[in-house]
Amino acid sequence: MSVTLVSGVTGVGLSTVCQTLRQKLGDGYKLVNFGDVMLEQAATRGLATERGELATLSQQETRRLQRRAGEFVADEAEDTNIILSTHLAVETQAGYIEGLPEEVLRDVSPTTFALVEASPATILERRRNRGRKVQDVTEHKIDFEQDLNRSAALQYARDQNAPVQFIENEGSVEEAAERLADAL
Repeated sequence: MSVTLVSGVTGVGLSTVCQTLRQKLGDGYKLVNFGDVMLEQAATRGLATERGELATLSQQETRRLQRRAGEFVADEAEDTNIILSTHLAVETQAGYIEGLPEEVLRDVSPTTFALVEASPATILERRRNRGRKVQDVTEHKIDFEQDLNRSAALQYARDQNAPVQFIENEGSVEEAAERLADAL
C-alpha cells in the first residue's frame, strides 16, 4: 500500500482538504493526522493532553513521539493506502524542528508529497476566523513557515525519490481536493 503525505502550515485548510480528499477517494484510503497520533502517544505517557502542549516538550521527547507515530503509520500502511496529514516544519519553544526526522521518514516511506498552500493574508485571516492565537503571527512569519515547509518537502521527496505536488487552496476546498485527487 502507499502513503501520500499532505502538508501545509496551520490555517491553510489542510485538515479540511484532506478530509474532502479522503471522501473523494473512497474506502481504499485512510486519513491519518500525524499530530493526532503523536498526541495520543503523549497522552498515554502523561506528557500532554492538548496539541499546544506538544510544542513545550523537549526535542528528545518529541523525537520519541515522532518515531512512535511513524511506526503507527507504517503499520497502518501495510493494510491500506494512507493519506498522512502533517507539518514538515514544527514550531517549538526552542525554534522550528523537522516534522519527520530521517528514521521516521524511512518508516513512513511516502510515495508522493503534496503541499497545500494559500497566500499568507488568506492564512492569517483563516487563523483569526478560527479563533487561533494570532498575536505573534504576521504574514511575513507565515511566508517563512511556508518556505520551511517547501524546503523540507523537497529534501524529503529527494530522500524518498518521490514527486512533490503543489495544491493551491485559495478558493473552494472541493477544487483543492479535486486537484489533489487528480495528482494522485
